[in-house]
Amino acid sequence: MTIRLDYTVPQNKNNSIPNPPGYLPPASAKQLSSRNTQPDSDAIFKQNRKSTELKLRRAWDLALAPAKSLPMQAIMLYFSGSGVQIFSLGMIFMLLTGPITAVFNIFRAFESLRPTPTPTSTPSSRKSNEPLSTSTSKEPSYGPLILPMIAYVACQGLVLALGLWKCSTMGILPTGSGDWLHFETRLDPPEWSSIRSIALGQSIPHL
Repeated sequence: MTIRLDYTVPQNKNNSIPNPPGYLPPASAKQLSSRNTQPDSDAIFKQNRKSTELKLRRAWDLALAPAKSLPMQAIMLYFSGSGVQIFSLGMIFMLLTGPITAVFNIFRAFESLRPTPTPTSTPSSRKSNEPLSTSTSKEPSYGPLILPMIAYVACQGLVLALGLWKCSTMGILPTGSGDWLHFETRLDPPEWSSIRSIALGQSIPHL
């Protein structure tokens, strides 16, 4: 007497035996196509919100990066001395040209961090027959990045101020009065003579 075990899933829909925990019934081709054509709006909404939060964090990290490097640059400038040397001039050139170039290229720096606009209506309030593409058709903008961009410009200004301070300690900046003697106008010295004094009725000054 032979015993055969039948492991095939019965096709009877009226089967009262429940599926074991963790078992997922095989999906047909029609079900897979319907899932692909109708994406889950809740999952897309949560994914867009998470990506927006991540991009904002990266934008703030990028904005505060110049300020984080200020202590190290200040220590290096302090130990470089106040003399006019090649090392000091190279660091000053980088401190003066770097912030200006970064401010002019600020939109290029934050271009990849533009957050994806979330739909105006929540997935629960959106109609079931409304397509999802109409609510997320807006292009990414720089609107949410205004505060990080302002902080980025302020930090670059601090780096530029550090470079100008180093130039002032080295005596490169024309801040003294002796640097502008060529542009100053002086009055003619008065000429004194005995004949001139007698003619004007003045006493001759004793030198």
